[in-house]
Amino acid sequence: MKLHYNISGVGEPIVFIHGAFVNAQIWKHQEAYFSEFYQVITVDLRGHGKSDTSDLSEYHVSTFGEDILHLLDELGVEKAIICGLSLGAMVAQYLGANYPNRVSGLLLVGATASLRLSLLEKVVTGIFFPKWVAMMLFSKLSTSQFMRISFFLTWFMLGNKWLGNQSTRQKIRSAIGQVKRDELKKIYAAVHTFRKQDLSKGSFPVLLLSGQHDSPVIHRHSRYLNKKLKTRGVQRMVENAGHACNHDQPFIFNQYMQAWLRQHSITPTVIQDNRAKEVKVVSLNKAV
Repeated sequence: MKLHYNISGVGEPIVFIHGAFVNAQIWKHQEAYFSEFYQVITVDLRGHGKSDTSDLSEYHVSTFGEDILHLLDELGVEKAIICGLSLGAMVAQYLGANYPNRVSGLLLVGATASLRLSLLEKVVTGIFFPKWVAMMLFSKLSTSQFMRISFFLTWFMLGNKWLGNQSTRQKIRSAIGQVKRDELKKIYAAVHTFRKQDLSKGSFPVLLLSGQHDSPVIHRHSRYLNKKLKTRGVQRMVENAGHACNHDQPFIFNQYMQAWLRQHSITPTVIQDNRAKEVKVVSLNKAV
């Protein structure tokens, strides 16, 4: 299979990993800004955007994480700053926990530490909405039906502020519309089965960013991660922004990120080939 990705700029590499059901276009404001100072790598995860699908029955966060690792190998990137949003933050945590020598810094946006962090979450994911129920539901929904239901439930439980501004909502709708029906449940399986990652193995710094109007669960998980990281972690809130705070408030987001990068003077080594736009990836499905 092939991953679709884009490289812009030169210098220290930053890999931007999008959230579930969207694609690399969610990072357009960061790509435009940071490519002036860094080598920016944006990628569509398998089953998303312009990347290939695969014949796996379901995905895990490790599936996406190993794909990113193979991409870095193909590009000759030894270490990189990994910036992930939502599902992408899960992938970033996986890479930081399992390949700390490949990570020079983590930026976790709208991060979740585990789908079973609290007792309530364990009850919801284990009893009221277990994996097999989710898989059965997603197998019966078309992409358009999934989008209508998910947007309605999000609006009903968290309101439009969580969904972000009009531009962000349109971007998300457009991206979800590109996801094939069979991929919906595979992607959701990765989110549903995500568990805590041990980030204590590395010495890299971590920045946790979340939007002011993001879910209270996300804020609680960010506080948990920041506490576990001790002095290596920094937590910041982006005002007047929802879950995709990087798209809602790109100026504020970029300023937080740039200040953090300068503070830590992250300087990984890279051997680059900017001519390539796709890379073959080995299919791996190692459970987390």
